[in-house]
Amino acid sequence: MNKEIKTVDDYILSFPKETQTKLQIIRQTIKEIAPEAIESISYGMPAYKTNKKPLVYFGGFAKHIGFYATPTG
Repeated sequence: MNKEIKTVDDYILSFPKETQTKLQIIRQTIKEIAPEAIESISYGMPAYKTNKKPLVYFGGFAKHIGFYATPTG
């Protein structure tokens, strides 16, 4: 977990260009489907909350991208 990353933009920019593109697509999809969601970094990855409850997280890794929906998501 990189403590220096404080924004989703910084998080995405920390990856190679090809991965950045995929992460941006996920980010845009979340924003389109849940425009009221609050974006932040939590557990070292992009996080989205609605009604003060976690909705989804996503994270880039060396060979995959993880997408984590919560029970409220």
